[in-house]
Amino acid sequence: MQDLAAKQELARADRPRPVTDAFAPQSVQAIAQESVLRTWELYRKSVGAAQGGARLLAEVAETAWGSARLLNDKAARNVASNTEAAFNTAEACAKAGSLAEIAALQAAFLRSMLAATSDQAKEFADLSTRATQHVIETMQGAAVRLMRTDF
Repeated sequence: MQDLAAKQELARADRPRPVTDAFAPQSVQAIAQESVLRTWELYRKSVGAAQGGARLLAEVAETAWGSARLLNDKAARNVASNTEAAFNTAEACAKAGSLAEIAALQAAFLRSMLAATSDQAKEFADLSTRATQHVIETMQGAAVRLMRTDF
C-alpha cells in the first residue's frame, strides 16, 4: 500500500503545476504591449482604408449613374422628338387632298428622319464617349487618391 501511495506521490510531483502566481518578465510584457499597439494601429488603418475606399467607390458609382442618367435623358428626348415628327406627318397626311401629296409628305418625313437619326446617333455617340471618359477619369482619380491617402 505504501508502494502505491509513493507512486501516486511521484506521479503528482511530475505533473506540471497550475500557474497561479506566475509573473511575466518585463520583456514579455513589453512585447505583448507592443503587439497590442501594433495590432490596434493596423486595425485603425484598415478601417480607415475600408471607409475611404467605400467613399471613393460611391463617388465613382455616382458619376456612372449621372452619366447613365444623362444618356437616358438624351435618348428620351430623341424618341419624343421623333415621335412628335411622326405625328405631325400623320396629321399632315390626314389633311392631304391626294395620294401624291401623301407620298410627298411621307418622302419628306423619311428624308428628315434619316437626317435626324443620323445626327442624333452622332450626338449620342459623342455624349456617350464623353460620359465614359468622365467615369474613367473619376475612377483613375479615385484610385490615385486611395493609393496616396495615409489613413
